[in-house]
Amino acid sequence: ARLRGMSAPAANGAWRGTLRRVLRAVDRHVTPHSGSPMWRDHVLTEFRSCEKIAAADRVAARLKAAEEWAVLANAVQHHKAMIMDYGHSLDKEREQLKKAASTAHYVGLTMPDAYDHDAHDARAKTKGDGGGGEGK
Repeated sequence: ARLRGMSAPAANGAWRGTLRRVLRAVDRHVTPHSGSPMWRDHVLTEFRSCEKIAAADRVAARLKAAEEWAVLANAVQHHKAMIMDYGHSLDKEREQLKKAASTAHYVGLTMPDAYDHDAHDARAKTKGDGGGGEGK
């Protein structure tokens, strides 16, 4: 959203569009978690302060930063949703590796092991017994 070289109505439209996208992102991703309209109020205050800035390039830079933040917030939430949809977890991955190793062992083969997860878990458990470590 660049303001330089834009007519006043086009600049106003870019400002409003960016404000709407940022407010939607805040309403979807920030407000439900905090339960407070504080961030929404902050965004409105920042956008209203842009009206008082005379330098069009500074306003354009702030609008671009706001637009990029909205895109980032939406992308992060989309990524988290995809991870949850696919049910990706370390425990599930380890179970699949154990199953593959068991199948390979059943037919007389061994799986190459670049990292010994069981040894790591055992070390973490013994290390964590005194301080509440990360054991399974």
